[in-house]
Amino acid sequence: MRAVAALSVVILHYHHFYLADNLARPDIPPLSEFPYVQILWPLYYFDTWAVRLFWVISGFVFAHVYYDRITSGWSFFVARFARLYPLHFVTLIYMAGLQALSLNAVGHWQIYGNNDLRHFGMQLFLASDALKMGRGFSFNGPIWSVSVEIGSYALFFFALIFFRRLPILLPAAFCATGFFLAQSGWDIPLLSFGLFRCAGFFFSGTLLYGMYLKLDGKSGPVLALATLLAMAAIGAGYWNLEWSALVLFSMALVAILAVAEAHLPALGRKLRPLGNISYSLYLVHVPIQASILLLADLAFDGTRDFASSWWLLPVYVLTSIAVAHLAYRYFERPAGAYLRRRLKPAD
Repeated sequence: MRAVAALSVVILHYHHFYLADNLARPDIPPLSEFPYVQILWPLYYFDTWAVRLFWVISGFVFAHVYYDRITSGWSFFVARFARLYPLHFVTLIYMAGLQALSLNAVGHWQIYGNNDLRHFGMQLFLASDALKMGRGFSFNGPIWSVSVEIGSYALFFFALIFFRRLPILLPAAFCATGFFLAQSGWDIPLLSFGLFRCAGFFFSGTLLYGMYLKLDGKSGPVLALATLLAMAAIGAGYWNLEWSALVLFSMALVAILAVAEAHLPALGRKLRPLGNISYSLYLVHVPIQASILLLADLAFDGTRDFASSWWLLPVYVLTSIAVAHLAYRYFERPAGAYLRRRLKPAD
């Protein structure tokens, strides 16, 4: 499911190919003119779904991994740092170099603006969208979702001992509080509303895992729960309660997949490689796009006519998957393993 969500983001961001520069978003044509829109319209239109689903999955997986595992704060930090930071750092440096080249060679940035020292520093510390100090997307824009998710990681760790005692009540309270603060409009110093919105989705996944535990993972009760969640999501959608519908639908989907994983472990093992490259896929697709756009500026007089062609979308998607696979196998995984060895606390 992580791979499907990452691929959804890759396809959603196809509109970047229409950008003559980072300020040209008003000139993007309507979605009805995008290639393969008759087939891929859900991915083009439902742009709020994929990242929120990522957050729900994260909450569920974190609960599954850590509810029965005793871990120190340092070990928890190292595991997250080794998993997320190496590829983020490399793509950030790549995009910083590419944006500098683009600005000097053709007079404008590609895809995202705000590529200055302040935003570089915020991205360097994974704080680009967690704090109110920024002016918008910069460098490798998709990292915004990881930036706001780090707050949920920290809160999850510090509350873990209490989650083990109250696996339903406490995540439900955190989830409700997150959404309340996100929608309240209160001016909370420094912190962005994205932090609280992410927490709402993340802890809904943690809440779902608590329910899964209470139901002992039995197929019938879990599927009944998933059905109720799906029906509630339909009702929330009918009443135009967008966030509620997304949360309930995501929880229902994750519950169904948890049952499938429990009963079809061989299928899970076969599909796991797709999930493994999801983070790489999420981070490499915009640098690929920016490289193509800069090449078009340098060698083809800045044309964007290729964006409407029938061949670019499949080439772009397949290239992104191939690069993500290579990045995961030859950089992300080895770099993570190296950092875990080097930063492992002494016995």
